Amino acid sequence: MNDQNVTIELKLPLQAVNFIMSLLGKQPFEQVADLIQGIREQAIPQLPVPEVANETDAPAQDAA
Repeated sequence: MNDQNVTIELKLPLQAVNFIMSLLGKQPFEQVADLIQGIREQAIPQLPVPEVANETDAPAQDAA
C-alpha cells in the first residue's frame, strides 16, 4: 500500500488539537512546518467566530 495516497479524517476535541500543536511547536521547524500548516488549514474554518460587540450595543457617549 502506498501511504502517500491515503487520507484519513480525525475528529478530536480542540484541547487535543492544541496539545498536538504545542508538541509540534517544540520540534525543528523544517520537520513540522507542512504538518502544522495542514492542521491549521483544516482547523481554522471549523473554529467558532467570536462575536464582536455591535456599535448599537454600546452606550452612546456625547462628544463635548
